[in-house]
Amino acid sequence: MERKIDWYRTPLDKDLLRQLTGRSDAKGLLRAGSFLLIFAATVSLCLFFFLRRLWIPMAAACYVHCLFYSFIGMQSAVHELSHFTPFKSKWLNEIFYHLFCFLTWNNPVHFRASHMLHHQYTLHRGLDKEVIPEKLAFSRLDAISWFVFDFRWFRLIMFPTIAHFFGRADVDFFFWDPLFPVGDERRSRMCAWARIILLGHLALIALFIALKLWVLIGVVSFGYFFATVLGRLATLQQHSGLCPDVPDWRVSCHTVLFGPLTRFLYWNMNFHTEHHMYAAVPFFQLPRLHEALAGDTPEPPRGFLTGWRRILTIRERQRKEPGWCFVPEFPPAAAPPRRAS
Repeated sequence: MERKIDWYRTPLDKDLLRQLTGRSDAKGLLRAGSFLLIFAATVSLCLFFFLRRLWIPMAAACYVHCLFYSFIGMQSAVHELSHFTPFKSKWLNEIFYHLFCFLTWNNPVHFRASHMLHHQYTLHRGLDKEVIPEKLAFSRLDAISWFVFDFRWFRLIMFPTIAHFFGRADVDFFFWDPLFPVGDERRSRMCAWARIILLGHLALIALFIALKLWVLIGVVSFGYFFATVLGRLATLQQHSGLCPDVPDWRVSCHTVLFGPLTRFLYWNMNFHTEHHMYAAVPFFQLPRLHEALAGDTPEPPRGFLTGWRRILTIRERQRKEPGWCFVPEFPPAAAPPRRAS
């Protein structure tokens, strides 16, 4: 039986909420289309330098391309599109959702299902499979890999995708607790999409080899796994170090006031408390939602690096005090935070 959690939500005026949940094809196309244009421009720049054998500029262009690439996936674009919120027209939303999933090796069937559970059961042990509410831990090797080749991310994505290609649905991205039980009809659709993704990238790689455009193998088919540092550092500012099993998104999510460029790349997901509290609000309305909830939510850190310093402080405290979790300070007029379920 599905467990129901009585989440706390800051009350909002119905008319305001109706305005905030309005979707827009124009704004969706502007953001998703700009991402495609940036992707095409950075790939073209990499190819331009490759064809002229300008290796140092090519390496620099490839690195910038990969830094941007991490935001096309589940950190930003795929994530927001999985909610059906950016576009008023569902078909437009699904075209970009599946395209961005293909580019980043994200299975659209698996991710949408897992992310729905993440919102229903945020940081609840055994229920939220996307974020495991344990001590915040990453090694120096992990941090180094984020700047070069993110081997853990590659392994987590690629091994299940290959298994699904061969119909082995028991192998899961959540290897510790598979998402779809035996008999779930989504298993076959997940495997079908794995075949589309793998065969599609193999076809692209074959084309690049035939044309001797070697650089495109790295930047198009595998660019998502290089230089993931910005996407990693942004994602770690969503739920890291917070208390598990609490039915209050103000306690289980971080909001950080990023700068305009990072907010653009991140599709405003730095307003993460707001996004969880009212998930039907599209990304372009999250700053306005943040203002509406400000009196009932903790004061957020200002700046990407300031937010990251807070995560490092939490990590150090947890290393010294296992079991400790971060609880933000609330404004005097805010409703008291709820305790563990």
